[in-house]
Amino acid sequence: MNVPCSIRSQIAELPASRNRRVHFGSFLLVVAISSLLFLFACTSSVPVRSGIMVPDTLAETSKREFVAASLQSTKGEYRGAVERYQKLLTVQPDNAAIHYALSKAWVGLGVLDSARRYSEQSVLLNSSNKYYTGFLAALAHQMQDYGRAADLYRKLAVMEPGSAEPLTYLALEYISADQPEKALAVFQEILALDPTNESILAQMLIMEIKLTHYQDAIGTLTELIKYGDGKDKLRLTLGELYLQTRQYDLSSKTFRGLLKENPGFVPAWLALFEVSVQSGNHPDFLDDLNRFFDTDQVSLQQKIELAKLFLVRSSRESAFADPALVMISEIIRRHPGIGPVYALRGIAYMQKQDAAAAAIDFRKALLLEPGAVEIWEELITAFLIQKEYTKAGEALVKAKKRFPAMTLRLQLLESELFFKTGKIKKAALQLEHVVQSKHARKEISLYLRACTTLVFCYDVLGYREKSIHLYRTILKLEPDNALMMNNLAYVLALQGKELQQAKELALKVVAMEPANAGYLDTLGWVLFRMGEYEKARDVLEKARGLNPLEAEIAEHLGNVYEKLGYNEKAVEMKEMSRKLKVK
Repeated sequence: MNVPCSIRSQIAELPASRNRRVHFGSFLLVVAISSLLFLFACTSSVPVRSGIMVPDTLAETSKREFVAASLQSTKGEYRGAVERYQKLLTVQPDNAAIHYALSKAWVGLGVLDSARRYSEQSVLLNSSNKYYTGFLAALAHQMQDYGRAADLYRKLAVMEPGSAEPLTYLALEYISADQPEKALAVFQEILALDPTNESILAQMLIMEIKLTHYQDAIGTLTELIKYGDGKDKLRLTLGELYLQTRQYDLSSKTFRGLLKENPGFVPAWLALFEVSVQSGNHPDFLDDLNRFFDTDQVSLQQKIELAKLFLVRSSRESAFADPALVMISEIIRRHPGIGPVYALRGIAYMQKQDAAAAAIDFRKALLLEPGAVEIWEELITAFLIQKEYTKAGEALVKAKKRFPAMTLRLQLLESELFFKTGKIKKAALQLEHVVQSKHARKEISLYLRACTTLVFCYDVLGYREKSIHLYRTILKLEPDNALMMNNLAYVLALQGKELQQAKELALKVVAMEPANAGYLDTLGWVLFRMGEYEKARDVLEKARGLNPLEAEIAEHLGNVYEKLGYNEKAVEMKEMSRKLKVK
């Protein structure tokens, strides 16, 4: 390329800059300036006679203005640069380079809408310039216009056939736009160009798993294992995919292969046990469990932690309840002197609703770990569930002696004991102290449990206003708690106020559990209080059909019959209610 003499001399005068750090944006700006200078030089080569002054041409003036604006932009003086570029556009409105440079200056000012407008124009005027297209794509992404960005990156991919870079950006745009199927298709295009690209294989695997294309994910993962590092983790994931697709033999084979090479790889043991549980293969579970406990490459603490994981899993999936119990019992058989493991088994029994067996284990745990307040709490809970209130009281006395500064949970358990033994006012006073504690709100489950028992106390004591307030407090934290909605509706009906809200609550609860006689009774009673007697009769008759032995339902139905003039039925229902209450 022939460079005009004046430009060559300027290049020669520039100091060496090999060790200077150049910003990518500045580099593109230099490219744009150089291109425009070259364009001006080629289009304005007017011969000049020696010794004669010739006025500047329009092209030369524009060239100087562009250079000045670009230097301002490079220095961060974006406002001045914008003004100069805009003046240039009045002379050269179709110059793509000026639109591009102006767009970059607007980006410097943080005015993305204006930047986008001029960037779009630069691409429209010079659609074959990949720098303009790439800049606009990045700008569209920043403005969260992922669809436009994707279109532009696809265009760049066409401009640069065989290049994976624009395709990679295109795939990421589809991910940003939550279009995983399209992203996956683009990753496959990239893989066709570079079959051993581990990063793309990993991205494909994520997409395939997200889209539940598990069989495809198995194929991708198999390829990754050939090339990738960290093969143990990859093989673990492969086994889990086999498990997800119910290919239990392949899953088991994969995990066993891992454990043969690395017997101390606890995640593989956990996954292997899961295969046995999900496939219902109890003999394999017992065999694998014995091998697990026999290996000395897994510490006792790791074995206990794995049993805890199974116990947590069993709280969500009942299929894991018995295996968790077997696992914990095996630890106890091999290591009988560890108190926390007895406590673990007690919790496992509690999950199986065997409070009596749980209490036995909690007592054994306390013989070994008498200073563990959590175990005392579990033991008292087990007694309360069995309605062994005397034993619960005795355990509470011992716990209070050992822990004078009672934990919130111990206070809550004592309050529940008061409530269950008819000491309602005493229970309410202590529960008010619990719920007002700063620490209680940090433990939301404990706080809700305390509020629930307290609101029941208020109901029994007839503190309607306090009751209504507390029900609403609970529902702010648990808006879908059907029992609390039902009870609030019932209390409002008793008060005879806010009946429309009571009706809405009761209808919502019945919609959640249409076969619950108690909830139907509440709805019927609310309708009765609103004077909708025919509707109330239909609902209460349905409630009585579901539970004919509930005295309150019979009483409410009798009241409805009386209002409707069915005197004989009214007398019959009231007599039935009286008899049921005596029982």
